[in-house]
Amino acid sequence: MDGCESYDRNKNTTFKILIVFLVLLCSVLTFYCLKMNDLFLKYKEKYNNECVQAMVIMKSNEALVSSEKRVRDENKKLNENLNNQYNQLKKENEQIKKQINELEKQKKKIEASNNELEADNIELQKSLKKAAAVGVTPQSYNIYNSDSLPVDEKKKYLGKFLGTAYTPSAEECGNDKGITSSGQPIIPGLSVAIDNKHWPYGTVFYIKGLGYTIAMDTGSAIKGRERFDFAVLDKDFANALGLQYYDVYLVKMGNGKIDTSILI
Repeated sequence: MDGCESYDRNKNTTFKILIVFLVLLCSVLTFYCLKMNDLFLKYKEKYNNECVQAMVIMKSNEALVSSEKRVRDENKKLNENLNNQYNQLKKENEQIKKQINELEKQKKKIEASNNELEADNIELQKSLKKAAAVGVTPQSYNIYNSDSLPVDEKKKYLGKFLGTAYTPSAEECGNDKGITSSGQPIIPGLSVAIDNKHWPYGTVFYIKGLGYTIAMDTGSAIKGRERFDFAVLDKDFANALGLQYYDVYLVKMGNGKIDTSILI
């Protein structure tokens, strides 16, 4: 009996110790689980916060990317507009340069024409002074029934011709009727005698200092391409003009006939 009682006591003691161990183990495990739960909750909250921050950053990045794309598109459109405006301005600038160059050319032509007009005026004044000195009042003659040819319509410059003057007198024109070799009457201030081997009748010249003239006559002393005799009304005026060189321009080449419709 003593042996059984001793065994039972040992068994009870062992059971109690086991229970105490299990209680302690459960307490330790419970404490560990609580700690692990706290740690889990802590890291879960941190993770959630980081996820929220990551989402915010992601959305912010998406907004930045969208904004950057929009800015790039706007810059692209702006650059295209600027390039178009630049090309347009470049074309307009080239057109303006062409217009300026054309205006410069026209200005030079006008200046040259003005200079020529001044020179013509000086020559005409000289002729008028010579006419006035001998008591002659020169007349103005129109070549065409419409308008007289302006100076800027003068054609090819022929060079300097040696010129003299003659009157419709019998001793100078070979008859007392004042008829030219072309069969037309001499028109003082308009008719010129030329060498018709070089200049056919009806040729129109502009002679600086004398004005527009028509080849209507010939003369025994008028030989060569660069020679003419200018018809005037007064002998003293012819002598006053004398023998001198004139700048001569070809306005219209004649056909050997005098077009009476152009004479006034």
